[in-house]
Amino acid sequence: MKLEAMTLSQKIAQSIADQIVEGYIKPGERLLENKLTDTFGTSRAPIREALYILESDGIVERVQRRGVFVKEYNRKELIDLYDVVYRLEEFALKKAIVNATDEEIARIFNLLEHMADFIKDREIKDYFPLMEELHQLIFLLSKNDVLDDLYRKIYKQLRPFRYMALSYPDSLEQSFLEYYEIAEGLKARDIDQTLKALQKKEKRVLLNFENLLIDSQTLK
Repeated sequence: MKLEAMTLSQKIAQSIADQIVEGYIKPGERLLENKLTDTFGTSRAPIREALYILESDGIVERVQRRGVFVKEYNRKELIDLYDVVYRLEEFALKKAIVNATDEEIARIFNLLEHMADFIKDREIKDYFPLMEELHQLIFLLSKNDVLDDLYRKIYKQLRPFRYMALSYPDSLEQSFLEYYEIAEGLKARDIDQTLKALQKKEKRVLLNFENLLIDSQTLK
């Protein structure tokens, strides 16, 4: 959804979600309505609506008699989420190989060119939205509206962890190379090459999270 088409509540929800993704608001942190009204300079009504949006997206959770908190995920929940997303992406790539035109696949390479600009100086904040756009484009090129809708409902829950994963040593560079391999597979209409590249990416991402679990207390 374009920013200009969003309601005030949706814009506030997006801003809070972005702060969670970038680590300014931590998992388990309580979101106080009074503080948020001051931050955004608005009344309680759009703040409450924004929190309901975030709750429906699985980004925050409401605890009875305590308030609204940024959702924390345990290891199993996170692994399960990734498993579902990668299986959806496998299906999307299979469909895209059949349904996408050469011109549409070229859009992926155009995105990769822009992503490459931010690798050398590890500009994760600029790289990340382009990476998200690339994932969304893959599902769009599947030309399966149900599949696209399923992905859009799930990916918001993974955004903070995807952002965090890019901060792992060499992850930005490896991420780009894996996306390029996937794009090359799509261009060649080679399903085996494409899925092999995706599986390589999945294995690396999950291994990095195992290491992050050792180094931090981000997950329960």
